[in-house]
Amino acid sequence: MINLIKIVPLEDYSLKLFFSDSTYAVLDFKYLIDTKTILTSPLQDKKYFQSCFIDFGALCWKNGLELSAESLYIKAKQNNSLFSIQEVA
Repeated sequence: MINLIKIVPLEDYSLKLFFSDSTYAVLDFKYLIDTKTILTSPLQDKKYFQSCFIDFGALCWKNGLELSAESLYIKAKQNNSLFSIQEVA
């Protein structure tokens, strides 16, 4: 089971996500914000977007929006944006 272990907010609506298998990804969440649902509309506020946190290995916001680490990991793999932390060292 893959978990998030660290989140670093970046410019715009991107996050650098660190996973429990020593990989990381930079994902742009503009696609999610553009859905403009009850849960995603608050993310338009950049300060609110960057207030995300990890709860039980998932990416969360205080309004109840939760994205599983596994779904984010799969998205990163599909976008070819998943990298090994050892590649940076």
